[in-house]
Amino acid sequence: MTLRAASRVVAAACVVSFAALASCGTDSTSTSTLSNTSLATTTIPTTTMLATAVVPTTTPTTTALTTTIPTTTSPTTTVVAATLPATTSPPPAGTVAADDFLGEEIVGYSAQGRPIIASHRGTAGGTVILVVGVIHGDEDAGLAIVQDLRTMQLPPNIDLWLMDAMNPDGVANDARHNANGVDLNRNFPHDWTQVSQLGDWEYSGTGPASEPETQAFIAFTDRISPHLTLWYHQDLNRISPSSRKDGPLRDRYAALTGLPVLSVTGGTYTGVAATWVRTTVPDAMSFIVELGPTLSADEAMVHAAAVLDIATLAQNIA
Repeated sequence: MTLRAASRVVAAACVVSFAALASCGTDSTSTSTLSNTSLATTTIPTTTMLATAVVPTTTPTTTALTTTIPTTTSPTTTVVAATLPATTSPPPAGTVAADDFLGEEIVGYSAQGRPIIASHRGTAGGTVILVVGVIHGDEDAGLAIVQDLRTMQLPPNIDLWLMDAMNPDGVANDARHNANGVDLNRNFPHDWTQVSQLGDWEYSGTGPASEPETQAFIAFTDRISPHLTLWYHQDLNRISPSSRKDGPLRDRYAALTGLPVLSVTGGTYTGVAATWVRTTVPDAMSFIVELGPTLSADEAMVHAAAVLDIATLAQNIA
């Protein structure tokens, strides 16, 4: 089994364990805001998933979710906050429960009905750190890093959220896009533009935040207000430089992991998730880590340790 195949095994395990699980994007520096805010409420059925399931079961139990309904005729988006209670579910099968495990919750559902799950551990009320293992489904090496972060000893006062995949359909289908063919890393409302068309690798969707995965992530981060969000991509093997306040964190992460600090080019970088977080969530820092084409178990542990190292540094950056 190749190292790349090994990361697929981790991805499959996460699909089985969590009931769901997302090439490249880079950080944009332009600014914009969301407008025309209104409320829309929908009820989403609780989902019981197997590794190959794609549609939620129709049990009478429901989870109330207030979500985002985007417009599709203009780049104006209607966005509302979500209020989903945390659950007390145990960690995934085969994972040793950390003493500071605080539960997990379904923060939304994918286009094919797979749950998007966030696990929570550490010090509630501390510095909120969010780690997203996958946004492009065929770039899944970050899953191994997230798995290590479930059990490693955390620094004091770190409130850690772990999301294996914002794009569980992409992971299940081994595809960059979600099940609607949309590149979720071009679908966020900040600086959204119409990129390409359905079938193209950077297709940005019918409008800003048109996809259920994007809507769910927006509502979730609006609620938890992460101070630092990390995103894993492949295969460029670098971290883009930054002159903003997160610049020292990027440099430190690169030094600890051996990644070069180099610009990411070659795409149309509008509607990028990391940029939306940084420009929309108050006092937030957010950046992308471009892994190489493979990631060994030892390398995954080095990256996980780097996450906790810069999480400590982030506590002192306002």
